[in-house]
Amino acid sequence: MVLRKEITIQIKALLKKNPQGLSITEIVGAIGVNRNTAGRYLENLLVSGQVEMRRFGMAKIYVLSQRVPLSAILSISSELVVQLDNNLRIIFINEPFLDFIGTHEKDVLGKNIEYTSVATVFEEAFPWLIRRIRDGLIGNERSGDIALRLKGLIFFYRIAPTVFEDGRKGVSVILEDITEQKRADNALRESEDRYRKLVEISPDAVFLQREGRILYANPAALSLLGASHSDEIVGKNILDFVPSAFQDKIRTNIEKDLAGQTSPRTELTMLRVDGTSILVEGRGIGTISEGKPAVQVALRDITEQKRAEQALRQSEDLYRTLAESSTDLIFLIDRDDRVKYVNSYASAMVNKPVDQIIGGPRASLFPPDVARAQKKTLETVFETGAPVRNEGALTFAGRIHWFDHYMTPLKDTDNCVRSILGISRDITERKNTEKQLRESEQLYKRLLQQSFDAIAIHKDKKITYLNEKAVKILGAASPEELIGRPIFDLIHPDSRRDLEDRLRKLSTDPGIPVPVTTERFFRVNGTTVTVEVMAISFDDNGIPAVRVVFREIAPQAGQ
Repeated sequence: MVLRKEITIQIKALLKKNPQGLSITEIVGAIGVNRNTAGRYLENLLVSGQVEMRRFGMAKIYVLSQRVPLSAILSISSELVVQLDNNLRIIFINEPFLDFIGTHEKDVLGKNIEYTSVATVFEEAFPWLIRRIRDGLIGNERSGDIALRLKGLIFFYRIAPTVFEDGRKGVSVILEDITEQKRADNALRESEDRYRKLVEISPDAVFLQREGRILYANPAALSLLGASHSDEIVGKNILDFVPSAFQDKIRTNIEKDLAGQTSPRTELTMLRVDGTSILVEGRGIGTISEGKPAVQVALRDITEQKRAEQALRQSEDLYRTLAESSTDLIFLIDRDDRVKYVNSYASAMVNKPVDQIIGGPRASLFPPDVARAQKKTLETVFETGAPVRNEGALTFAGRIHWFDHYMTPLKDTDNCVRSILGISRDITERKNTEKQLRESEQLYKRLLQQSFDAIAIHKDKKITYLNEKAVKILGAASPEELIGRPIFDLIHPDSRRDLEDRLRKLSTDPGIPVPVTTERFFRVNGTTVTVEVMAISFDDNGIPAVRVVFREIAPQAGQ
């Protein structure tokens, strides 16, 4: 049955004149249609929200709906809204949608959406959108994300079956621009991922605990407590790993952290999984985990550091003996930049008696240019309380010496840096050896480059090195043209079985050369070249690699 618009208008006008409502019998008598026909029109008006039905005893009373028409709501929506009939013709489109596709209402109303600018604007996503719309036309609601990749936009779509005022069925499509929300979500996920990775690789032990229970422990925390698996720590009370003598202090710090106060950096003894104890230093900070207050704690094992400091303070005589017998330059500098101690080796290097150095300015021990640069390092150690290590050259008796300098703070009982212990190890021989090694490597590289044979190196079946002869044979303009490419790209199909056999032999018998074989390679221009090939595997800084030596030979007849 096709609904006639004029009857719908008559019913709505009648109900408007009778705001108290009318029964179906009264409506039938007023507009002159039969009861079944009136019921069909009223059902359509109910579905489309234009009429409301109330019960009065056994009777059904129909009144004109007081709600704002759906079309009016859709018109002022900031979302993109379009409504289509069963033939995909556009029967409503709001201003934001028109602005987005850059057209006017008259250019799209009544037209099949597939032949409007909507299809052009949505480009690669349009066929996918049409499939979802067709699902809606058969009564299936759909929602989700749709991306316009070429425009860098993402929409959340809602597609719902719809019945219009004239009884026709169609579909409503609502698109909400969520591009910025998605970008923010992605940025948040990336930030969380970076933070999580930083915590995972942190050398400090990191715990997350809530209400005393450990929720998370990074790999360094497992190592600190001697655990082989997180189950040995996660879920347990953090005080299980703290001796009773320190538990009150930890409880107080946790309360401060949860209250948003700054708890002091604390040194304490902790118990490992096996019951042994370690000395740690750390602090906590209040945070939120799963919507609940929690505390994140960072700890560092200072057992060896404390033992060293205690041994230094308690065994100064032994320290002096060891220092005097050392072939390192050892010196002690106080806050006034004066030398408190220097060992005999340092005294001999500068050719000054010890008693003329101790108590004097630091500049009396080091050349002026070195003393100036060194002062900045000393100030950093005094300020931060952290040790510093670097390398530098000193000239003694006309000869340049290279030293590995290590400066560590010496603290008093108040944890204040009172002086700096410097130890400078003569690494001149090591530097000379490194120089010789570099020169040897450079010579080796020159020999490879000047070799009459072509030489290539590949790792993980990808080219990492080519000498000049190899570049020439393969017809490349430079090594960079081929480096990084898979080796199979350069192997003629007839020779690929030989290559696979050679790789298996090299992996089975590393270090043993594979006998010479004749193979065909591709040049860069696609032509082939016949070569003799010999290969051997070797270890390149812990990574398996293969060195290939080949030379061009004249092709056999028929090739």
